[in-house]
Amino acid sequence: MTVNETAELAVTDGTGTQVGAADEPTAAPGLAARTTAALIARWQILALAALLSSATVLAGVLYATAHRPDRQSDAAAAQSAIDAASSGTVALLSYAPETLDRDMDRARALMTGGFSTYYGKFTTDVVAPAVRTKGIKASAQVLNAALMEIRSNEAKVLVFLNQETVSRDRPEPALTASSVVVSLTKTNNEWLVSALDPV
Repeated sequence: MTVNETAELAVTDGTGTQVGAADEPTAAPGLAARTTAALIARWQILALAALLSSATVLAGVLYATAHRPDRQSDAAAAQSAIDAASSGTVALLSYAPETLDRDMDRARALMTGGFSTYYGKFTTDVVAPAVRTKGIKASAQVLNAALMEIRSNEAKVLVFLNQETVSRDRPEPALTASSVVVSLTKTNNEWLVSALDPV
C-alpha cells in the first residue's frame, strides 16, 4: 500500500464513501442561503423604517414652514399688529371740532372693509353733528396693549385706554377708562382696523 492509498483510506469509511473534509461543504450552502436571506430581510426592514422616519420628519418640517400655525411667534409681526391697533384706536377716539374732518379722514385711512364704511356713516350722522354742536373734544391715550391672536393676515389685540373728553357744557375734563378688542386685517402688507369691540 502506498502513501496515496493510505490517504484515500483515511478519508473513506467502510462503504467507500468519503468522510471528513469532503462532507463539510454539503451542509454549508443551505445554511448560508438562509442566513443571507435573513440578513437581507432585516436590512430591508431597517431601511424601510429609516425611510418612514425620514419621511415623517420631512413632512413635519414642510408643515411647519409652509403651513404656519394660528399663532405666530414672530415678535416683529406681533409688535407691528400691536402698534397698528394702538394707533388705530387713538385715531378713532380722538377728535376736535376745529379739526374734525381731518381727524375722521386720518382714522378712516387706518380702517378697512365694512368697518370703514360703518365708521364713515356713524361719524357723519352721529359724531360730527354732536362734536360741532356741543364743542366736544376727545383725546385717547393707550395705557397698554396685548396681542390676543395672530395669523398671516388677521390679528386681534386687546387695548386698554383712557379717553379724556371736554365740551362747552362740561369744560372740566372727564376721564373714562375702557378696554377694546381691536380686530386687524392685513391689506397691502399693512395692518388695518376691521372691527373695534368694547370689552
